[in-house]
Amino acid sequence: MFQKIIAFLLFSIFCLQGAVAQVPEYHFSPQVQKAKDQMQLTLNTLFQMEQEDKNAKVDPALKKLMLKNDEKQITRYVDQQKKLFVQHMNDQIQHGDATATVALLEFALFFNDDELQEKIDLAPLQQLSDQNDAYASYLLAQQFKLTKDYIPLLEKAGQQGSVAAQMTLADEYGFRLPVEQQDAKKAAFWANKAKQNLGEAAYTEQKCALANCDLEEFEMVDFSKQPQP
Repeated sequence: MFQKIIAFLLFSIFCLQGAVAQVPEYHFSPQVQKAKDQMQLTLNTLFQMEQEDKNAKVDPALKKLMLKNDEKQITRYVDQQKKLFVQHMNDQIQHGDATATVALLEFALFFNDDELQEKIDLAPLQQLSDQNDAYASYLLAQQFKLTKDYIPLLEKAGQQGSVAAQMTLADEYGFRLPVEQQDAKKAAFWANKAKQNLGEAAYTEQKCALANCDLEEFEMVDFSKQPQP
């Protein structure tokens, strides 16, 4: 089980590093960003177990457990860090911090936590979306991926400038949607939008990372450098 967790995180972080290279960061409140940085440090420490980069920053408590090679304690520690993150985000939400809702939903999507997704009040995210926040719109689209609202929300995010949404729409209309809903003109339209934002070379390079590599998992989360779609 632990090896599966590591494999998923390694693949996710690999995709994310390419995805964020050409887009500006999303602006979270200082309190939320601090918690995200700590969570990212934990994930990066897991990632670095394969790279053996001695100069990289690590979570010292987790690194100590990793040196002991105690999978149960490692899993327990990561789970504890995840719970602390969720608790902190909920506290910030109670204080009216809308960016905490953004961070909490991306966290739930990243870890495929259906139970957490169902508990999140999406009203602050919807308000941000209506205020032309492209990333909020993109997250809402991911939240409603299996509903009729998915494509309209994805198009809203794309019109607001989300490169991730634009690239995903190109694939949705190109081959992912049922045949009767596919549209070559719309696929080309959204692909061109993304190319205008990224440039032809960067578009080709980042197509896999930003389009989820044809997987069902949400791959757009980077707790340390958040893209602004």
